[in-house]
Amino acid sequence: MSSHKRTIWGVLIIFFSVYSLLSLYSYDILQQTFNSYSISTVHKTNLGGFFGGILSNYLLTIFGLVSFPIILFILLSGVVLILNKPLIKRFYAGILIALFALSIFLYRLFPKILYHGFIISGGGLIGRGVYGGLFKFFGEAGTIIITLLLFLSSFYIFFKKINHERAAGYFNYIYNLSKIDIKKIKWLNLRLPFIKAASFFSSLKLRFEKRKGLKKRKKSFVLNKELFGGTREELIDDLEKKEEAEVVSGEPITEKDGTFDFIDDRDAKIPPVSLINSETAAKDIQKPDKLSLLGNATLIEKKLTDFGVKGKVTGINPGPIITMYEFEPASGVKVGRILSLSEDLTMALKSKPVRITGVIEGKSAVGIEVPNNKRETVFFSEILNSKDFVDSKSLLTIILGKNTTGGSVLFDIAKAPHLLIAGATGAGKSVFINTLVMSLLFKASYEELNFLMIDPKRLELTPFENLPHLISDVVYDAKKAGVALKWAVSEMEGRYRKMQAEGVKNIEQFNERFKKQGLKPMPYLVIIIDELSDLMLTSPKDVETSIIRLSQMARACGIHLIIATQRPSVNVVTGVIKANMPSRISFLVSSKVDSRTILDSNGAEELLGNGDMLFMPPGQGRLARIHGSYISEEEIKKALDFIIGKNFPSQKNELLINEFDNTGNFDRIITDDPDDEIYNEVLNLVKSEDDGENISISYVQRRFRIGFNRAARIIEKMQNEGILIKKRRQGK
Repeated sequence: MSSHKRTIWGVLIIFFSVYSLLSLYSYDILQQTFNSYSISTVHKTNLGGFFGGILSNYLLTIFGLVSFPIILFILLSGVVLILNKPLIKRFYAGILIALFALSIFLYRLFPKILYHGFIISGGGLIGRGVYGGLFKFFGEAGTIIITLLLFLSSFYIFFKKINHERAAGYFNYIYNLSKIDIKKIKWLNLRLPFIKAASFFSSLKLRFEKRKGLKKRKKSFVLNKELFGGTREELIDDLEKKEEAEVVSGEPITEKDGTFDFIDDRDAKIPPVSLINSETAAKDIQKPDKLSLLGNATLIEKKLTDFGVKGKVTGINPGPIITMYEFEPASGVKVGRILSLSEDLTMALKSKPVRITGVIEGKSAVGIEVPNNKRETVFFSEILNSKDFVDSKSLLTIILGKNTTGGSVLFDIAKAPHLLIAGATGAGKSVFINTLVMSLLFKASYEELNFLMIDPKRLELTPFENLPHLISDVVYDAKKAGVALKWAVSEMEGRYRKMQAEGVKNIEQFNERFKKQGLKPMPYLVIIIDELSDLMLTSPKDVETSIIRLSQMARACGIHLIIATQRPSVNVVTGVIKANMPSRISFLVSSKVDSRTILDSNGAEELLGNGDMLFMPPGQGRLARIHGSYISEEEIKKALDFIIGKNFPSQKNELLINEFDNTGNFDRIITDDPDDEIYNEVLNLVKSEDDGENISISYVQRRFRIGFNRAARIIEKMQNEGILIKKRRQGK
């Protein structure tokens, strides 16, 4: 080849090499290429233009980080051609072998790495393919040995005809140079050069973008650095710093007294927090996988773009169960189009059901909740030891769980003032009731709080049967539940009469006045109904009437309802009951109809189960997704044994017990068998009456407050036995 042609080819090669290096340096994931989409309103511009973006995309995909030494090798070849100093073929062979070994080595060191938001491997597709083949046949040890042999072979080819003494002198000089300032160079840390290079490139790009007038935009949970020259990895780093701060602030703290300081020896009447095991909670913490989060964000953007919904992911909020991606749609995109694509996103991400929450309050973004691959268990002990729970002043504070960002969620039943819970079998409803009761037990003593528990299933509330807090035994009979609720209505009316006499408006003012007088305060009363549907089937009128009266009036006197059901149909959860219970919780349900019945909106059918819930706070139309906490049966037993072992006096109400035992009240309303004690009472009445003509069906019906059919059966039985006929003959 003539010198003229060598110069031309050398210039072209140098131009191509410089162009490729600039394209690689300025490449960004937000540029438009064949397999990378820019859906940001602020487009990134490659210094090499559209073709430069495509070239750098393919180089990074095929060769990975080895693209840079390959371009430098091509640049060196162009310089050699211009200088007209050809190198021997052995030199090129050694370079190619070294690059080949380097691709294998970098893939082993960096299987996945972020370069300006683009997920690549250190050795690209070539390094991945060669490493995979070698690993399959020779294993990891054999692959490393073969890679080292390739490096040694390239060095041998380089220095085959070079003076060994001179080469040894060069190596000795380099070693002494590195030994002088080894602490500053840190050449042993193989990752440091790449981190420093990425930091340098990011700082340069930051200056470039700032000249265009872009500014930092702070979000409530994340700092969006994509729009002013940062990378998505930095966005996740901010989240990690936030999590570290939460871990530091989440240390166990000592307990404090509640608001009712007029109870003597209150600490001795409440179980200590140490009974609940907190070591398990620390072991189950799952750290978010940054590469997986960024990959999901890219898939969400790409999939929505395929359906004509342009926009960008501006925030990533990892949580214990799900991760919320904040998607900011482009101008002109309707939110309704995004809400209808939840199934398509589920298919694209290959995950459990994806839920789109709608517009996030205070942001111009839509929330997309994607379930995590590794689910973290939310333990009751972790929130029980939190500062928020210990410092809460209300005696009716309950633990709900954690929100989507991992923050503890507490709720005051006094603000509810009643709670309606629904969920399918196995969705976590019963465990939530257990955590609710345990939260109250760790907050209030038996003198401050009483329970009335109704459990037709005879299973869930059985462990609490011997608590001194109970106003009566746990009611298992669905028929007796109607009587218990009627007693609660009469108790409510009695409390209001006492409050009227004292001239106060609520139970807090009443107890404050009694505190000054040195009298016993009026305890709160929490009525827990574990299965409403069974009660509505047995005696719907009595149960619904009592529940409606309590839900409408009982808040000010300290009586609160907790109602749970696994069948949230309109026959069970009637419109009147829903209207008086603004606070509702829905676990996983079977259909959208059930979700609309309990929450007046869809969404509960897309939950994950095992404590995953949607919570509707009172006075708010927006739903909050919460992951319920878990408490084991052993931990419940420890706390209950502590309370029961103290032998506190029972708080059972004799009037309610008499209601159950009094055959003239309870059985008279419900029992349909005429051969009972009512028959004996009517028989005694017949014997005591002087004039038997007064004994009639209507007289028995009015006197004993029973139905016409039942009174007729009793009279007919007496006539068949000859009692009334004999009495009448004697009277005549």
